[in-house]
Order: sequence, then C-alpha cells, then structure tokens
Amino acid sequence: MKMPENVMNLLNDREASKVLTTVDSQGIPHSIVVGSIMAPAGDLLCAAEVLMKKTAKNLETNKNIAVLAVKGTESYLVNATVIERQISGNLFDTVAEELKKLGLPTQAVWTFNPTAIYDQSAGPNAGTKIS
Repeated sequence: MKMPENVMNLLNDREASKVLTTVDSQGIPHSIVVGSIMAPAGDLLCAAEVLMKKTAKNLETNKNIAVLAVKGTESYLVNATVIERQISGNLFDTVAEELKKLGLPTQAVWTFNPTAIYDQSAGPNAGTKIS
C-alpha cells in the first residue's frame, strides 16, 4: 500500500511525536515513543532499534503493529506488518549514521509494510480510513 504524501510528511517530520504499538504473545499491547520512525518510501516504514527490548521481542512474535504520528492537531494512525529486521545494508547505514549524530547506537532497523491508514486529526474526519 502506498501512503499519501501528507502521511509520509508527518512520519518524516522530526518534530512530530510518533508512538509504536506492538502486541506480545499473550495479546497485551505495548507502546513506546520512537523518534526514529520514518517513511523512506511510499510503501515502507522503518524504525531504529536503539533501546527496544520488549518491543523487539514483540516484533519477533507478532508481526502486526500500529504507528501513531502527531503534530499539533494533525495525526495519522498507520497499521503495518513487519517485513524484516536489518542489521546491515543501505537503509541501516543511513539510519545509523543519523542516530550516531545524536549519540544513539543503532542495533537494527525494523522495516514495515503499511496495511491501513486512518486520519486521527482533531476534526470531523477523525477515525476515517483514508487508505
């Protein structure tokens, strides 16, 4: 699924807050703020594994995730599935280099395939599926 440009822009905005929600093997949700979430392509999301312990374990056992991106009154919820955990390659190198500037070590980069997108912005379209 290709994400609309406005959704990608918010996901790639460094000032936007982004929350990654995973679910463990017993169905219990776990949410964390992940500043490294981004959309490097219209059909791809990624997030760096920096301090993820429980989240990484959840990603290995349950491939379904949700990402909520928020800035001001604009907000989108992206449901996605895990593609893979990368520990090398171009995407890994690019993300690791950016995080190194912030003093953060990158253990891996998780990639995701978007499956559904919802407008969660404050307004009359809140909760509307847009893709």
